[in-house]
Amino acid sequence: MSAFGKCVGGGRRSTARAEAPLMAVFTTRTRTHTAVLADVSSTGARLRGADLPIMGEELILGFDTVRAFGMVAWSENGECGIAFDTPLQAEDEEALRQKVSAARGLPPDIKAAFDNWVVGCGR
Repeated sequence: MSAFGKCVGGGRRSTARAEAPLMAVFTTRTRTHTAVLADVSSTGARLRGADLPIMGEELILGFDTVRAFGMVAWSENGECGIAFDTPLQAEDEEALRQKVSAARGLPPDIKAAFDNWVVGCGR
């Protein structure tokens, strides 16, 4: 597996990242938990929150309708970086970017409440 978010030439990301004020669900072998999806690219994501998985832990990350398998590449100060096993499909990445664009400026908890209302969970 390649280094998370690195490419030749001084540690610059090889893929563009979108800021993603969305809630994500991660599932490890022992638990399921939510976190804020801080940013995402086709090859990885950064999570913020409490009780995040530790470096080296394998997980499934779910956000919106996208599911990705990956491993925690780093973890510190209430954040962790996830390196996906395989890059996101182009259509999944585009759908996620549209969702991010629609959510820009909303706090993650308000966005999550709105999503629940739209699908009928909050009625």
